[in-house]
Amino acid sequence: MTTNRNVEILAIGNELLVGQVLDTNSHWLIRNLTNLGAHLRRVMMLRDEYDEIEHALKDAVRRQPRLIITTGGLGPTDDDMTLRAISHTFNLPLVLNDEALEMVRKRYLYIASIRPGYSAELNEARIKMAILPHGAQAIGNPNGAAPAIALDVNAHTTIVCLPGVPSEMKEIFAATLQPVLARTVGSGGYVERSIILDRGDESRIADHLQALQAEHPRVYIKSRGQTLPDLGPRLTVVISSGGNDLGEVRDWVMQAERGAFSGLEALGYTIVKVIES
Repeated sequence: MTTNRNVEILAIGNELLVGQVLDTNSHWLIRNLTNLGAHLRRVMMLRDEYDEIEHALKDAVRRQPRLIITTGGLGPTDDDMTLRAISHTFNLPLVLNDEALEMVRKRYLYIASIRPGYSAELNEARIKMAILPHGAQAIGNPNGAAPAIALDVNAHTTIVCLPGVPSEMKEIFAATLQPVLARTVGSGGYVERSIILDRGDESRIADHLQALQAEHPRVYIKSRGQTLPDLGPRLTVVISSGGNDLGEVRDWVMQAERGAFSGLEALGYTIVKVIES
């Protein structure tokens, strides 16, 4: 059974930190990793700079998450430096990976087959995408040229490097990365239940939710104001949890929900609706 399900995400790219590109990748990864029962501990955005990447990687590894995911910096240009930074950080030589090279070669042959006059030649920039830190596993990229990688940096932590292009990142996560995810964070589950109340005042329910949280430490309980379709502004109490066993997780959430119902109704609230997502 996987007990360490902690995950950290490092989104790498100058374009993220000057506002040229919105980091939708991290949000998508958070939702999908959470649905596997993983526990997201930290998300950071970093510039394409060796010192920044190295410092963040070393800091993350010291915390011993089961999985560190990076996005961005795997392409053919000189500013794509994620793999070189990993090589330097962990003192791993960069080597031409035959499996990765074959992935790159096939991708450009495919592009050449559908674009008249397009050259599939493996020039230096294209070969760069197949030069990986020693010990890294090449992960196929169904929608792009740059392979992803998985690297066990020690007995506790695996680093996965994904491309920054959202369509490529999502396809890798959903398809070729699944065996790595299964052996790291596992295949648990996540349950989230939102209790919609008839009116809103977070201050009136704060004490009840604090006591409920203490009684049910395996779930996360949070109140928030939301504007909902067809219902307008509402006060919502969200109860969520994730873990190895989806049935067990659901039991934890439902037990806390029953306690929430009784306390909220005692305070004079009416439960308008419960939404599971």
